[in-house]
Amino acid sequence: MHVHRVAIAATDPISLCEFYVETLGFGSIPGSQRSATAGETTLWFELGDTDADHLAFTVAADVDSVVAWVDEHVGVLETDEGPSIRFDFMEADSVYFEDPEGNIIEYVCYDGHATGEFDPETDIVGVTEVGMAVPDVTSFVADLTAAIDVDVWSEFGEGDIAFVGDQTARFVVSAVGRPWYPTDKEAAVDPVSVQCDADGTFNPEGLPYRVNVEQ
Repeated sequence: MHVHRVAIAATDPISLCEFYVETLGFGSIPGSQRSATAGETTLWFELGDTDADHLAFTVAADVDSVVAWVDEHVGVLETDEGPSIRFDFMEADSVYFEDPEGNIIEYVCYDGHATGEFDPETDIVGVTEVGMAVPDVTSFVADLTAAIDVDVWSEFGEGDIAFVGDQTARFVVSAVGRPWYPTDKEAAVDPVSVQCDADGTFNPEGLPYRVNVEQ
């Protein structure tokens, strides 16, 4: 699966967009103050109240260079294993930090994809994870996989988190109140809209999540 567009809520979408462009080195979009490019993915920041959410990006660089760059520019969040953590099931190492709105951002470095020292202008491949907090993970995942041509890739805990999609990109479906790793910030229901290349549309009743739904 490939994610082409993600829209998330922000209390100050213009300032958040500036952070992604000016601090993180994402691509700017001429004439837009609320959107930026991250490789193959366009990010859109919409006005709205929000709690901590989760986004992950694939980066094609050596994890140690990613740690050094992130720590210099925004500050790395410590994990159980230090400034980066190994996920064998993903065949990748991850580095975490927070954006100005308190969202938990993850840079994922897959085995064999490193091109050398991290350069955000060339090494950000695209969105690889989109977090969605829900009251009932099992029923939400059942509805999501019935509506969209995606499968459960991995599950953790006792039904409180599921990765739906594949190694390239996935939805991270979390139980409401479960902390977004590696922080103690609890996952909460916040508006998220995704355009991806998986067949189908998903517009669950009572939740502000949209997948492949026309804007």
